[in-house]
Order: sequence, then structure tokens, then C-alpha cells
Amino acid sequence: MGKIVRAYLAELAKQGIKVERAYLFGSHARGEAGPDSDIDLLLVSRDFAAIPVSEQCRILGKAALALMEPVEALVYTPEEVEALMQREGSFVRHILTRPETIEYRV
Repeated sequence: MGKIVRAYLAELAKQGIKVERAYLFGSHARGEAGPDSDIDLLLVSRDFAAIPVSEQCRILGKAALALMEPVEALVYTPEEVEALMQREGSFVRHILTRPETIEYRV
């Protein structure tokens, strides 16, 4: 799975997006993925801050299409992650505190 994550990050880099950290979570991180499972990623990048959501979706979709892999990515700035980690019950906090979540530093 690491090769796919790194290839996805490389595709984003080709589009000018530098990801600082990536986290694999969900069924692939737990080792429970089936043939129809998507690849759940949480991406941390300052580059998404000034990009409208519609453009973010286009960029993420283009990277997934280039690999022909079912990647579902959530994107946050480092500041957003920091704030959400302080919020009890936030989805980001849930993902990042799970023992099975795998971190990729870029």
C-alpha cells in the first residue's frame, strides 16, 4: 500500500501540491480491505489553503485517475489539523489517534 500512497503523492506534486504529511486510515490501515475497498487518506498541505473546494476535488480526482486507484482523500492545512486535534470528537482527531493509522512523511 505504501507504493500506491507514494505514487499518489507524486501525482499531486506534478500538479504543484506539496503534501507535508499523509495518513492512511480505514480498512487498508486496519488490514481489513476487500477488493472493493477504497484507499482512505488524510493529507496535510498548505497548498490547498487558497484553492477552492471544486478545484481541490479536480486535483485529487486527477491524481487518483492517473493511478487508476480508488483514493478518497481529505485535505487540511497544518493549522486546521492542529485546531481539530484540540476539538474533542473531531474526525481528524479520531483518525490521528487510532493506533492503526499509518503516517507517511514526505
